[in-house]
Amino acid sequence: MEATIRKEDDSHVTLILDGYLDTSVTQQTEKEVEPLFQYHGCEIVIDCSRLEYISSSGLRLMMAINQRCRANQCELYIKGLQAKVKDVFMTTGFTNLFEFK
Repeated sequence: MEATIRKEDDSHVTLILDGYLDTSVTQQTEKEVEPLFQYHGCEIVIDCSRLEYISSSGLRLMMAINQRCRANQCELYIKGLQAKVKDVFMTTGFTNLFEFK
């Protein structure tokens, strides 16, 4: 699992998730996304086009990201969900908790 934060400009940031977001990597990934929470009042996009799998611990991390970004007055979006990951989001109701691009 690789998490890359890319600052597009002063008001746009992208988090790219690549690989499998499961229990074995969630704690490390949580540390990798920590710099994301320094941004305030910007648009943050989580690019999941390379995310192949997400477990319940990965979903919890996504919720934590959502809560912290919104607390910083950031607009959070998800884009590029692959079919298997999208099914998990739909089954768990997470499609109702996030905005998508």
